[in-house]
Amino acid sequence: MLTPAEIRRIKLSLRLTRDQEPYWFPVEQMLAEIGSQQAALVRAGQNPSDAFGIGAAMRMSSVARPLLDVLREDQKAQVRERARAMGFGSVASSI
Repeated sequence: MLTPAEIRRIKLSLRLTRDQEPYWFPVEQMLAEIGSQQAALVRAGQNPSDAFGIGAAMRMSSVARPLLDVLREDQKAQVRERARAMGFGSVASSI
């Protein structure tokens, strides 16, 4: 599940530069929204991975594109790995 702590870990692991930082905020908001959806699914007794539907993947791809455009290759590799682990295989493939 995407908790606020997990989202912070993702950001810290990317080691964003000062120039990259402004592009993080919309991605962080989207991750928090998905985390909230996951929590609601768990409370309803459903699978939290259901929060990663096609609509979420398309929105995440759109929101993350400006950040992805300014990341270094090592950062992009991290994002691809994380995206696959989160169920965004299609997004990972397009990075």
